[in-house]
Amino acid sequence: MYFLERGFEWSKTLITYEEATERSNNRKRQAGQEELHVPMGVGESVFSEVYDNSSLYSYSDRYIDLRTPGDEKRGVITIFAFCIYGMIVYMICSLSAIAVERMVSGSRHDGVALEAYEYFVLSLFPMFSILVLCVFLKYTGRFVRLESFTARRIIVRFNRITRKVYLLRPKHLGGIRIMDWDKTEIIIDKNMSELDGTGGYVILGWEKGDGVDLQGTPTDNIELTFIGKPTRNASELLAFWEYIRRYMEDGPAAAPAPQKLICKFPWPWLSLKAAWGLDTSFIRHRELRVFVLINLLMWPAILIHATGHWLSLLLCYEPRFPKAIEEAGR
Repeated sequence: MYFLERGFEWSKTLITYEEATERSNNRKRQAGQEELHVPMGVGESVFSEVYDNSSLYSYSDRYIDLRTPGDEKRGVITIFAFCIYGMIVYMICSLSAIAVERMVSGSRHDGVALEAYEYFVLSLFPMFSILVLCVFLKYTGRFVRLESFTARRIIVRFNRITRKVYLLRPKHLGGIRIMDWDKTEIIIDKNMSELDGTGGYVILGWEKGDGVDLQGTPTDNIELTFIGKPTRNASELLAFWEYIRRYMEDGPAAAPAPQKLICKFPWPWLSLKAAWGLDTSFIRHRELRVFVLINLLMWPAILIHATGHWLSLLLCYEPRFPKAIEEAGR
């Protein structure tokens, strides 16, 4: 789920801000021009229409809360982790039961009395299984935390009163940051083709010092955030960014409230919908109905994926902004 965010945080440990800036400038000089036709700033319009992209958790006159691209991409790691950890726990319980039974009875399965060294050997089996579990937890825990035992979602808040962008992230993915809207860099090609926008999402960036943490300490590196449900084409992607931009620059009247907000409660049927991966557009278009048949044939795998998706949601906590951010701009 958090592959993009985890990958970005990992990349910051490999190179310093100064080295990253120097490499970026060298690439631009070698290319002779910027690779992307990015907007000059948050004041530049990139599209004539607006589109909410079904990506809003909340909407008010003060702020909007948006989702990130990987919200549905969860469950597979959880299912595999449950299977592996479940087998190890079952092995621990079985070996412990056998060891206790033999120690209490004081004899082997054939009735011969246990010798002193055999008591020691019987106690080693469950201890060895527990050691195996600890090793698995140590080396696989970082991958499990990509979708379980962490925040249920990352929320990006745009507050038009304070003109700040608030990043609500768990600590291992960068933590909470308060970024300056007017210093936002939009990493999106405004001249992209329709095909280039397939599966796309908005990427916003900030340079060192363009934001602070909760304690007011300026950021010491580049910050990136990824916003929105993956789009179907470039028009949707550009219109989605235009929706955010107009809300912040022109107010709610320029970016109307969506017809439906994203539900945060982990209902099981929402996990099934996410695992199935279909919307009504497949049914409305006759030429796309073959995908419905393919998904029906994969129904057992989809149910397993949906179960993992739901379990991963239940194993996470619902993140909340601190009181100071909730009251900002009132």
